Amino acid sequence: MNLNIAQKIFGIALVVLALMLAVSLYSVHLAANISDELDAIANKHLPVSEAATRVNLHVVEQAVALQELFVLIEAQANETELTAGRAKYEALRFRIIYEFASVRRQLKDGESAPHTRAAIIRLERALTAIEDEYKTFEIAAEGLITLRNQGDLAQFNSLLPALRARQETVDNEISALRRHITDLTVAAVFRADRDEKRLLFAVVALTAFATLLSITFALCVTRILVRNVRDLVAGTEAVENGDLDTEVPVRTNDEIGRLTGAFNHMVGELRLKERIRDTFGKYMDPRIVSNLLDQPEFTEPGGERREMTVMFIDLKGFTSISEALSPDDLVTLINCFFSHMADAIADNEGVVDKFMGDAVMAYWGPPFSASDEHALLACRAAAQALDHLKKLRDDISNELGARADGIEIDMRIGVSTGEVIVGTVGSKASKTFTIMGDPVNLGSRLEGANKAYGTRVLISERTRALAGADIVVRELDLIRVKGKKVPTRVYELLKTTDNVSVAKYFHTGLAAYRNQDWGNAEIAFKACLEVDAADQPAAVYLDRVAQLRAHTLPTDWDGVSNFDTK
Repeated sequence: MNLNIAQKIFGIALVVLALMLAVSLYSVHLAANISDELDAIANKHLPVSEAATRVNLHVVEQAVALQELFVLIEAQANETELTAGRAKYEALRFRIIYEFASVRRQLKDGESAPHTRAAIIRLERALTAIEDEYKTFEIAAEGLITLRNQGDLAQFNSLLPALRARQETVDNEISALRRHITDLTVAAVFRADRDEKRLLFAVVALTAFATLLSITFALCVTRILVRNVRDLVAGTEAVENGDLDTEVPVRTNDEIGRLTGAFNHMVGELRLKERIRDTFGKYMDPRIVSNLLDQPEFTEPGGERREMTVMFIDLKGFTSISEALSPDDLVTLINCFFSHMADAIADNEGVVDKFMGDAVMAYWGPPFSASDEHALLACRAAAQALDHLKKLRDDISNELGARADGIEIDMRIGVSTGEVIVGTVGSKASKTFTIMGDPVNLGSRLEGANKAYGTRVLISERTRALAGADIVVRELDLIRVKGKKVPTRVYELLKTTDNVSVAKYFHTGLAAYRNQDWGNAEIAFKACLEVDAADQPAAVYLDRVAQLRAHTLPTDWDGVSNFDTK
């Protein structure tokens, strides 16, 4: 039966109520029997017994009055004495008749219970027998009175013993009636006592049974409810601890059962979402997948403007590498490169936007990182990517073995910060969550500009401003990328272990270069190479100085380097 909790509780209450009602009805029945028995004793048996006693007494008195009347007749008393004797005799006869009538009314008054009606009928029959015997006694007495008045002593003496026998018969019938009444009374008392004990036993037994039954039902229902609730609590704790494979058994069809089913369905949805996150998290950043699952509006086409930081990482010399390796080895190398770069980005709260051939595009900013940290996090990711370079080379060497000999593994990184449009773009069939805008283009150009300076990491002026003093940089140049008229100041991201004197000499040389002070610029850049012969930007500027010296510069020369290619 599919009963809800309310119906179960109401059912228990109904069963208990039915049992208590049965106890009450049975108690009323037994109490009614006891009342009927006591009523029969009080209103039937005792009055009849008392009346029989009075009749017996009056019969005796009447017999005495009759003897006195016989004596008066024999003594030939006067008329007055005879009349008085006769009146006394008649008065007793009327009193006896009245007692009989009174007892009959007593027996007929009121309703009798079925189990007492038979006893009353027997009493009425016994009373009728006594009346019949008394009438016979009375007729015989009248006959004797007549014979005595007539002086027929012979006949009188012959019938007198019969009269006494009639009197004794009446006495015997009355005694038998009284004994019968006593037996009925004793039986009624016994039945009343028996019913009283039954009543007490029934009340105790049925109350105990009702209590036991109600407690049993309550324990069963409570046990089921508590067990289901405990199962739900255990399931909830398991889910809270990350176990999405948990499933709570549905044991009932009530509200708890439906709640358990809903809980299992919810966990199933969470499990499905987790599988989707795990699966698609390998194709895009898990945080994007989470937003797509948890915030449906995240998938709506459109975007909003935010200041964010974008980074491009490119594998240096990929064309030469692809010519030197087989397709399988090339895929192994690229996957290894992407894994290291993705780790560096993820460790610093970045989002991998896409893998493009041999390049990685990533970005930082709300809602994936704080609005005041995205530039610094991107710079840290770039530095960490450089730290991965040695491990990357070792991994590729281990994976490819001798096939990796002669392959140079290096990278170039461009980082740019600015206002971009972030949101979902694409067609009805395929969409992606990405960022667009000039800072994205600039980041890509900065990655390519590394080739011109022999550097690995270039960052924009806005990135440098937001990152603050937590990074080490040197200003590298003012550049104008293709499609932009306004030049931008670019910086090389340095390690904290880089020679500080190199940056100092380079800064001096750059200032002289922009002032067309070729001599001092040359001296400063040569000083950089004396400290660090591998400092490529200093060598680049020495070449520029040599070329610019040989030419007459236009009056509007501003020291900006133009990049006409992407």
